[in-house]
Amino acid sequence: MHPLLPWLPLLFPIFFVGLFSLVSFIVSQLGWQRLARCYAAEAVPATLDRMLLAYLRIGMANYKNVVRTGVTPEGLWLTTWKIFFIGHPPLCIPWSAFGPVRTRKFLWATSYITHIDCGGSSVQFIFSSDRLREALPASIPVQE
Repeated sequence: MHPLLPWLPLLFPIFFVGLFSLVSFIVSQLGWQRLARCYAAEAVPATLDRMLLAYLRIGMANYKNVVRTGVTPEGLWLTTWKIFFIGHPPLCIPWSAFGPVRTRKFLWATSYITHIDCGGSSVQFIFSSDRLREALPASIPVQE
């Protein structure tokens, strides 16, 4: 018997955690990190009422049921589940960074598309939450 064979069951969790961390980091590079360069926050206020977003796309990365958002008068807070912490710091995006919002309907699904200004470039931001759409301030135009 090969000397490594008895250790394989113990090495699998280490391999799995390493692979999961690598995938989380790569996904963050597709959009979240571009926003984090401008809008990363140290910590989320404990009193912030947050809701889970069923669908969110930042740049080229899709986040389904892993991003929580909170709305304040200053801006939008975004956090991921704790297991996705690698490459995904909390974000606080001011409302002034949001561009106009367009509504897109396909069959029974409605999504909202905007761009977030980040240091001269912009990052596409698509979400499907009607509650988040209703929470947008009046200063952000919404094209139905």
